[in-house]
This record gives sequence, C-alpha cells and structure tokens, in this order.
Amino acid sequence: MPNPGSESHHGILDFTNIPKQLDSLFEQHDKDSSIRATILETSRSWKRIRQENLLSKAKQSTLNKDDCKSEMDKAFDLLDALSRSGVLPIAFAELHVIVAITHCFENDVMGTVIQDNANPIEKVEKSTLMVASIIHGEPAHQLIGSAIHRQRLAASLPELVEGIMRENEED
Repeated sequence: MPNPGSESHHGILDFTNIPKQLDSLFEQHDKDSSIRATILETSRSWKRIRQENLLSKAKQSTLNKDDCKSEMDKAFDLLDALSRSGVLPIAFAELHVIVAITHCFENDVMGTVIQDNANPIEKVEKSTLMVASIIHGEPAHQLIGSAIHRQRLAASLPELVEGIMRENEED
C-alpha cells in the first residue's frame, strides 16, 4: 500500500497526493464505481467571535470573502514571522485533513439488499479500509485488529484484504 502522500527527501509528507492515491485505489478495487469524490465547500461568509482583551466581552462579527482573505493573510504572516520564514521548525503542530467520499447506489437500502442482492455495509467497510490504508500507510489487513473480523473480511473482500490467510498460516 502507498504511504500517506509521498515522502520527500526531507521526510516531509505531501498530503496533497492523498486524493490521487485514493482515486487510484478506488479504480483498482471499486468494480461497480459506487464511490465518488466529494467536494466540500465552505460558506462565503464566516461568523467570528472575538474578545479584544481579557477584560472585554466577546463580540460577534460576520466576515465576508474579502475579510476572510485578509484574516488568512494575517495568519500566514504571523506563521511566517514565528518560524522566521520557515527556518525554525514548528514543533507539536497539528494538521487536520478532511477526506470525504460518497457512496452512490442505484437503489435505496432495501432495493440494494433485495433487488441487487448486495450488502451495502460490506461496501462501506471496503471503502473505509481503503481510505484508512492510504491515510495510515499500512496494508488493509494490518489495520484489522480482531482475528474474527480479519477472517470475515477476508471472505467478503479477498482482493482488498490479501495476505490475511497467509499471515494466519504462518502464526
């Protein structure tokens, strides 16, 4: 399985490669093309609650598109100043990445189960394992903790959970 993003020669992960890796994995393992990329869009205006100093009361204001751009520029300027234009590392920082996908079925849940004779829960488990394997940089079978679940998923998703039976035989 690929690592999350691609690692540069400095050991820095490029999280912008995650969508490409997911698309590649979905093309390989999603035979009925039921998984679609989801685009999340933010609102044009944002609500900000700000307290000017410790003794003042918090005030609420609405930021329009230009105000949001200005505030983002201020935040990046502050980050640039604190890191001395990237010379100083920022230790203990967190980066939150949102990965959203949508399952598209031709029928509703009952129609999928009865008419299509398909288990929608298995499809969701499969896509969850694919996303987790890209995010964590581990093969899907190493992300499944319980032996019972490994055997169940190996029976229902053999192409994705490859290697489980071989590992169990080696133990």
